[in-house]
Amino acid sequence: MALGAVGFAGSAFAGDTVRFDVNFSDIELFYVDFAAGETPANEQVVVTGDPGRYVESVGFSNVDVDVCWNTGSSFTGWASEIVFDINLDDGDADGDGTDTAWYFVAPFAGDDTGSDVEGACANRQALEETDVPLTPFTLKVAATGDVPTGMSSTWNEGLGLRHSEVNTADFYFVLGGDIPAGCIGATGGCGEEHPTPGCDDVTCCSLTCELEPFCCDIEWDSGCVAIAIDACGIYEYSCDAPAYANDCATSPTMLSNGESDSYDTTLANYDGPEITCAGGGAANVWYMIQITELGAQELTASTCDAATYDTALTLWDAGEIGDVFDPANLEGAEIACNDDGGGCVDYTSRLIAPVTSGRQYLISVSGYQAAVGTGTLTVSWVTPDPQIPAQTCDVPGPDTASATNPGAVLQDNGVACAANNITTENSWARVYSAADLGSNQFTLDCVDFGIVNSGSYLEGAVNVWSSPTGNPAPLADLTLLASVPLGIYTGGADFSTAVLDGGLDIDLSDGSSIVIELAIPASDDGFAAIAGGTSADVAYGPTYLRSDSCGITEFGPYADIGFDIEWFVNLNGTLGDGDDCEGDFNDDGIVNGADFGSILAAWGECGGCPEDLSGDGFVSGADVGLLLSLWGNCPG
Repeated sequence: MALGAVGFAGSAFAGDTVRFDVNFSDIELFYVDFAAGETPANEQVVVTGDPGRYVESVGFSNVDVDVCWNTGSSFTGWASEIVFDINLDDGDADGDGTDTAWYFVAPFAGDDTGSDVEGACANRQALEETDVPLTPFTLKVAATGDVPTGMSSTWNEGLGLRHSEVNTADFYFVLGGDIPAGCIGATGGCGEEHPTPGCDDVTCCSLTCELEPFCCDIEWDSGCVAIAIDACGIYEYSCDAPAYANDCATSPTMLSNGESDSYDTTLANYDGPEITCAGGGAANVWYMIQITELGAQELTASTCDAATYDTALTLWDAGEIGDVFDPANLEGAEIACNDDGGGCVDYTSRLIAPVTSGRQYLISVSGYQAAVGTGTLTVSWVTPDPQIPAQTCDVPGPDTASATNPGAVLQDNGVACAANNITTENSWARVYSAADLGSNQFTLDCVDFGIVNSGSYLEGAVNVWSSPTGNPAPLADLTLLASVPLGIYTGGADFSTAVLDGGLDIDLSDGSSIVIELAIPASDDGFAAIAGGTSADVAYGPTYLRSDSCGITEFGPYADIGFDIEWFVNLNGTLGDGDDCEGDFNDDGIVNGADFGSILAAWGECGGCPEDLSGDGFVSGADVGLLLSLWGNCPG
């Protein structure tokens, strides 16, 4: 997993620090499957002699590498895929059943570029020293006192070739001090006075006690609280000199169902916690709604096309109707946040979220970063239409057709047409011929496929088309065989299922192919796409993308737009008999060279075998002549 910077400022906590440096030079980098127990071939083990000591930070400098596009590979490696590796004790925080785990630092994070020429490499450098602070007191040296380090690539191109070449690269890690004694087992909030030393947040406690040891030795008084609030970023509500009647969360404007209100944030405060979207937000005004209708409701709050600036809307839980809301409880009360509503002009907003009968909610109207202005907020809530339930294929046929290689790991790697990381409408497809299915006759019971959706529930469809040419384009040439409405729920990369009730009988004896399409509409608040792997994870056929909003009006392979992405799809059902087509020994719907190969493989005495077309007990030239007379597509 990636090592990220923490949100606390400051250097070493109490105690001396020790730095260990490692150099890598003149080595090649490869993909390493850490999950399977592999380790880097260039591994260097640092003997610290300090088992159990916490690691305060890691860092790198003088990184000089060549990123390569291997001959025969479909794509170049990316600089962003180069990582330093370090093995630390996380107390099984990652849930893998062991105390130690590999963590990774990317010196070229975000640089999704490499070589422009197949068979060549391109140089990348990160020469300045970069320090990456770690979340204090979370990762430490293993009980052995050893810290394994290395370098690797995160991309598996499937060819076993080197990803890049390291000319030189310096890596280091810093061991910090111990947890102050007063912070171990301490009780009481760090933002509250109490007569005992320390507070219940070890990180904040350690940082505060480094600045004022009294707080860990004697008691946690008002001075300690003030230090903790400043040093640890503890939330305290304030709203000074309000410019408007609803400038503060303590005096929101009440809105009823279907009501609109004009507002102005030009001179407003920014009160409340930093919101999770819109770059943290900007000056805001506040509204309250109360859900008196019975049953589940769906709220729409909107400034879409109704504001002069880049808006943001945030929904907060304010308790049961009639409760006096304490704004000190705003931290942790955020339910949903929307920066740019799907289809809204000028980056205005539309927030859609479920709300509960008998509860009240605050809505803050803010802006992207420092943006302020005027606009109109409209709120409404309705009983939502029933969602399409998740589908299960209880008794599929015994046969599965899939291009996905056994053991391939589903990834959240889909690329889609999107604006500000909110997807517009998109469709993806894969094509299957009779040879791919294993027969020209197939009864399709259900389709399992990879999908991801970071936003709200959507309704899409899985469509099955017939293509006379074996291509998904042009769309006008396709014939729709079936369409299955699909409920797309919020979730990470996973498999979903579309069930064809009663089964769909597919006949490809005319040489046609089927096209499996996933169609997803535009999202209001998230990224919805396929999930799968790369070309190394599939045995045949590309994945196609189509999106009118991005000008891709016909299906085209991902590779045409520069991405190595393949959708994982499994077709479950029952293969046809295939014996109706004489000479089609592999049941792919065509008598061709593959079947001629079967003749040669069975040559000689072969009584009763299907290649003995003449029935004389031998596979010979007579059977070749009969095969040639049957050559071509099997009859429908």
